[in-house]
Amino acid sequence: MNIYDQGSEPLHDLLRTASSERATLLIPDLQRPYVWNPSQVILLVDSLLRGWPFGTLLLWNVNKEELASIPSRSFWRVVDRTGEFDDAQVGKSNPPAVFRMVLDGQQRLQSLLLALGGDAWGFRLLDHEWSTVLEAERPRGRNAKRHWSLGHLCLDVRAFQKQWAVLKDVAKLDFRDVLQWVVQSPSEGRSTLKRPVNYKHPLPSALDPENHGRFIRLSRLWDLAGLEPGLRERHFRERLEPVLTSHDVPEKTVDEVLAPLAELQMTLVELKQSKVSYLQVAPYSNAYTQDLYNDAIVNIFTRLNTAGRALTRQEITFAWIKTGWDASQAGGHTAGVCFELLREDLADEDVTLDVDEVVGVISAMWSVLCRNGEVLTANDLLRGEKVRPMAQDLVPRWDVIRSNAVAGADLVGDQGLLYGTQYRSLNVLTLLLCWRLVGRQWLAEHPLGVTQKDGFVKSLDAEFRKNCARWVLLSQWSGRWGRSTDKTFADYLKDLAADWKSVSSLEDPDSVLAVLAGRMAQWLASLRPEAEKHVTDLAVLSRDHVHQYYLPLWLWHRLDEERWRFSAIPLRESKRGRSPAPEVDHIVAVKLWEKLVVPVGADDGSEDDASTVINALGNCNLLEKSFNVAKGADPLESFLVRVHEFKTSIHPIVDWCKALDIPEALLDPTKVKASSNAVTTAIGDRTARMKKELIEYIGGTRQRADIT
Repeated sequence: MNIYDQGSEPLHDLLRTASSERATLLIPDLQRPYVWNPSQVILLVDSLLRGWPFGTLLLWNVNKEELASIPSRSFWRVVDRTGEFDDAQVGKSNPPAVFRMVLDGQQRLQSLLLALGGDAWGFRLLDHEWSTVLEAERPRGRNAKRHWSLGHLCLDVRAFQKQWAVLKDVAKLDFRDVLQWVVQSPSEGRSTLKRPVNYKHPLPSALDPENHGRFIRLSRLWDLAGLEPGLRERHFRERLEPVLTSHDVPEKTVDEVLAPLAELQMTLVELKQSKVSYLQVAPYSNAYTQDLYNDAIVNIFTRLNTAGRALTRQEITFAWIKTGWDASQAGGHTAGVCFELLREDLADEDVTLDVDEVVGVISAMWSVLCRNGEVLTANDLLRGEKVRPMAQDLVPRWDVIRSNAVAGADLVGDQGLLYGTQYRSLNVLTLLLCWRLVGRQWLAEHPLGVTQKDGFVKSLDAEFRKNCARWVLLSQWSGRWGRSTDKTFADYLKDLAADWKSVSSLEDPDSVLAVLAGRMAQWLASLRPEAEKHVTDLAVLSRDHVHQYYLPLWLWHRLDEERWRFSAIPLRESKRGRSPAPEVDHIVAVKLWEKLVVPVGADDGSEDDASTVINALGNCNLLEKSFNVAKGADPLESFLVRVHEFKTSIHPIVDWCKALDIPEALLDPTKVKASSNAVTTAIGDRTARMKKELIEYIGGTRQRADIT
């Protein structure tokens, strides 16, 4: 299916259609944000004035009827990066029949509009950012990091005059030294916070007495570069002279720069008329099936690699959310602000996500509550009837969704489960939060008395606490997220959507809790066989791979009250020092085996068999990483005697070993003259006991002792 055609048009026409009040060249909100800085804008203008090509654009032709179903915006008039203002956009009114979206080329077009669009176009940046971009001295003072400046791109007449006097050729001028960002507005050009007397402004102000007659907005010169036929250099001199005079340029300077500026005007005319090539995606028509057309457009978005990365489905989804978001129902906050606040709240609970990941979590919740568990497909992303309702559905539920996500993450953290450590799949957490959301949303839609509400919330959270750790561990040990993840995840969402449909009509809170408890019990039961098999088969051959034991050991240390009491002792060599960071380490070091007594006539088996024993679960423990038992040939006891609590007899080593099921044959086999067979047997027995307890936990007959 060929949906492209080639074309070109003058640069000034492109900029006009993007900058007018009735702009018809728009930015899809599916695009990444504008990221260029002011210095890059100057570099682009300098390149074009030197006659270098602008590059090809990729556009998308959209019928008027389709515009409402496609999230889009006009170009920014002011790019604001202070966080105090909203980026000012070009207005839209009385839409024409056809629009075009910029799929590739946004950065270049937006940059030229900031440079040439007019008096209202520019950058508002914090002063310290201006200093970084312009390599200027950083401002100092009490409010240095809060001050901002609004800059407009100007021609520095003095710098232009100086270069012209030397080069005598406009084509040879380096406009990187001639163009400058300048404060032009007396009331809105700079922040009003108090500044010290010696404050270093990163941008000059055209309003300062020493700069009178120095700066002319580049957009004014662009507008003067008329396209009427027959214009000559003398015509531009006639137009320029009153402009220079109105800017208080000294008469002597006017005489010197009038001719070269007229030559510059001729260059600007050529630039205005230069043709910009583009590939254009045709609007939808009956020549294509809707599915094929949508799939082609979505693939353009998701595969188009701009500045080194492709757009994700989450970015496209978020564009739809932002477009339909009603800030009046969200405390005046836009979708961008709401999602960022949620991201920050989750980070406070040690769940660090990027915005894409937050969008994924929220999309799953929306699927459960509003879409019968169906996840969005690539084809859905351009179908307004499928994805447009998302924002409308989310806003009235946002308080519940946000508070549920944060509280749920807090409950998971209270179980000692950290994202990125005890679990790495975000699906694990997302499904837990969705499960809890079913109960919280039911409560929001079925007001209860104070006592009933309190009882329901406490019962819901008690069920959550009871099962969340087992869900996190079993779903990983069963390999649930290692294969067919998308389908598996979708199946879980459909389970919860069915539960939501079931409980929505219920009035009895106990019945709602029973549905949720039954769902979690079913999930855990389905994970049990594969999780048990994983633990039963758990073994590694290489010392480099024993980190695979981290999660089983982390749990095993918590499955017995006395064991956890001793496991919780920080094994530092003194009272002071950073918090210990336990890692998987050996009990009997690899090299220590060389010192063990081998019984006469004993057959120690193959090398692989020896590695299996040495690197078995029963020969490992969670120990402070500074120990590094495995890298030497010393027994574990030689490390433990240096630990403060053992050295001062606060806790005898023998008690610690008993609690952690470490017999003398493993603590120091050379001291008790244990043979290699005896050590092998001790490791095998300890491995079997550990796995038995882990399997009991999987089956629900053993509980953690570190939490109540």
